[in-house]
Amino acid sequence: MSDKFKFAFRVAVSLTLAYLIPMALGWSQPSTAATTVMLIASTGSRRESLAKGTLRVLGTIAGGIIGLILVGFFAQDRLLYMVAVSLVVVVVFYIRSAYLNDPTLFMLTGVMILMMYNGGDAEGAFIYGLDRTFMTIFGVVVYTIVGVFLFPPKVEQNLRHLGDELSAAQKALFEAISQPPHQVESESPPDGQELGSPPPGDESAVAKVEDVPPTVAELSKTVFAAQQAFAARYQTLNSECSEISAYKKEWDGTVALYSQISELLLFAAKDHSRSGGHPVDYLRDFEEMRAEVIGLFDRLPDAWEKQEAHPPQSLAAVEYDGERLKQAGHLYRGEAISSGYLLNQLRERLAKLESCISSIDSLTGTVEFELPALKAKPNFNWWDAENAKSAVKVFVTYWLAGAFWIHFNPPGGYNFVIFSTLFVSILSFLPFHPVMLFVLFTLGFVFSVPAYVFLLPQLTLGSELALFIFIYTFVGFYIFKGPITIFFLLGMFTLGIDNKMVYHFGITLTIVTLFYMTVLSVVISYYLPFSSRPEHLVLVFRERFFRHAAGVIHLLQVDHLSVWQKLQLVWRIATMVVALKKLQVWGAKFNTEPYPSLTAEQLTQYIAQCDVFHHHLMTLIKARKQLDESPLLVEAKQGHRDTVIPALAVALWKADSLNAAKLDVDHLLQDYKRLEERLDEYFSHLELEKYSNSDIAGFYIFLNLKKNIFQSLLNCKQASDEIAWDELQMKRF
Repeated sequence: MSDKFKFAFRVAVSLTLAYLIPMALGWSQPSTAATTVMLIASTGSRRESLAKGTLRVLGTIAGGIIGLILVGFFAQDRLLYMVAVSLVVVVVFYIRSAYLNDPTLFMLTGVMILMMYNGGDAEGAFIYGLDRTFMTIFGVVVYTIVGVFLFPPKVEQNLRHLGDELSAAQKALFEAISQPPHQVESESPPDGQELGSPPPGDESAVAKVEDVPPTVAELSKTVFAAQQAFAARYQTLNSECSEISAYKKEWDGTVALYSQISELLLFAAKDHSRSGGHPVDYLRDFEEMRAEVIGLFDRLPDAWEKQEAHPPQSLAAVEYDGERLKQAGHLYRGEAISSGYLLNQLRERLAKLESCISSIDSLTGTVEFELPALKAKPNFNWWDAENAKSAVKVFVTYWLAGAFWIHFNPPGGYNFVIFSTLFVSILSFLPFHPVMLFVLFTLGFVFSVPAYVFLLPQLTLGSELALFIFIYTFVGFYIFKGPITIFFLLGMFTLGIDNKMVYHFGITLTIVTLFYMTVLSVVISYYLPFSSRPEHLVLVFRERFFRHAAGVIHLLQVDHLSVWQKLQLVWRIATMVVALKKLQVWGAKFNTEPYPSLTAEQLTQYIAQCDVFHHHLMTLIKARKQLDESPLLVEAKQGHRDTVIPALAVALWKADSLNAAKLDVDHLLQDYKRLEERLDEYFSHLELEKYSNSDIAGFYIFLNLKKNIFQSLLNCKQASDEIAWDELQMKRF
């Protein structure tokens, strides 16, 4: 059974129980509990925990209390009530959008605030609100219990799998950047045969030629992606207070050590040496140490299975070929020292990582050395522009739907205002085409009408009704995914399932009309007041990503940041990361058919290059604190300011300007080469004996990181020049 099957099965069981248990006990509004299950399953994560369910219950109670207070204060004045509700709901749904963990906590709060108003009828409003709150809590409890005990995911096994993938990617990158030159030399081809072409009739040779090994840039990108997936998964599980909390110290240390190993490898990741040398030339017993590191990587998967803690093994210090280094130039000596430093740090952290992993689930001991601290992730992203735009959309939709309800009294009454506001908040700035909502709801309606006419009147047993609800829900969540599943399941809610069924096709058409009007409200919000068209958002996120990246690069060159500049740096980094994620999401959903000069491959290549640049820049940011403490690097930065990389970042930010179009790549290459020559000349006059190995290594690590950033920016510029951005600015509905 796949994860998709298990998830659809859990949701189908939950929604079936949320319907049938209240009906069996004679409770009113069973559809409220079922709607709660549908909303949580469509918008929340696929892993459940009792802690998360408790928070959802508290959010429901808080929303119910706020909603009842508003009804109590403004029940006699409809306009004042709508003003108060609109302002409170906008704030709640903005917090929901900004919350980086489970969003259903605040979503249920907003839902309860909207549902407390009994369509303008003040009489019985309190009892009506209590019933709604109780049934919503019941839906949360049912979904939580089923999710916890039915097909519970194996958390540690999932994390171990991601950890093994990460260590395999790290190992592949290390093997590529440390491979001795004599192992990559290819044999000369026979006379009359071109280099790289297979011998005639040799089919196996054809496969070997086509099987080109990945480049260092590709392997670096794989390490970035694996590290991000592992850290993100752990962050998600850690916030849910799951079973990993019993060994939280060891888990935190494991994640932090994995991150440090990735950073060390990315510091050293480069295709060619600046000095022309290789560590095998100036480090003694290099091949033995290389094999030792590879062996440490190979032992990591086995460390998960160990039942007792193992202290890190002692390792011999790295030794240099002193006589050779004395006669070598400054570049050669600098790279030798930095290579030895990185190799020593890598071996030390791999040994600690093996010991830390073996301590997880161990009954015989704990880690006996100090573990690196794991940086806490923020719970909110307050400065995202789309979150603010979504809040404005919610406010506008609430008042437009409210005005329509007051003047025309549409089918469903105030429920039209509730569902329009709720679905606009959930679906705002999601990568879907609005026509898909009509298609999904119509498809659900096509399923439900025959059931309403031919099937439901024949059902006499509760088990028969349960089977029908289960199949309908299972199909919806198995075939579709994400919040758009809601519109398929709305077909089932048009049936008006209850203990006492009243079969009247006019009632069904009234409910269908209500939801079609709701879909129309969501479609209108797709374009107004802010456009959600992919071609528009791709341009917005492209500009935003490089605008903040250029700001980050500028701030990184400031020697002493003020408090305001530090806050600005944090804000720019967070906005840059979010903008890239959104560019990747919307770029994948972009339809290039209306644009003859643009292909999906071009856009995909451009976004991939932006991702590589982002990873190199984040690596420099993580190393900034250590690099700023190096006196050698501080002196070099004061006398040699980099103007090439900032200019290139600004050109990509203002890609549509005339000055950016005139920017010549060849001139940039020459300018950067002259900068490196000035740094080489500066370094040649220094007495290296006055500086520690870590200071010298930091200098060359910094140069390597800057070189990677420059090269990735050049690749972004070249990929950007191939895209006809002007076509995306054409107005299309």
